[in-house]
Amino acid sequence: MRKLFAVVTPLLLIASLASCSDTDADEGAKLSADTTVVAADPSAKIAGPIEISVTVGTDSAADRVEEVPLGAQVNITLTNPNADDEFHLHDYDLTAGKTPKGEAAVISFTADKAGLFDVESHVTEEVLVVISVK
Repeated sequence: MRKLFAVVTPLLLIASLASCSDTDADEGAKLSADTTVVAADPSAKIAGPIEISVTVGTDSAADRVEEVPLGAQVNITLTNPNADDEFHLHDYDLTAGKTPKGEAAVISFTADKAGLFDVESHVTEEVLVVISVK
């Protein structure tokens, strides 16, 4: 009985995977001509974006450094509870635009450059946090 189970189980698994590949091929056929499909690295861990939150005057500081790994997706949420502001991530040249007092702004990016990158207020020119990409 164990031998039969040892033979039948892998065969069922192979049949199941074969039926999935037909579905994947159908889905792939629906992709547009300008779509690039990249195979995932099976050893890579899937993780969500890195979330960094900064409130001006509360936890903002030029000596606050947040480390993120090269290639990570990063979301920086910035809030100034005291004044309208405009936030900027240097060297990536990203801005959240004008942000009303007390409202949150988000700068999202892929950390594809290594180094130290200041996030600053364009209103006060203060560095609010430094992003260290390694």
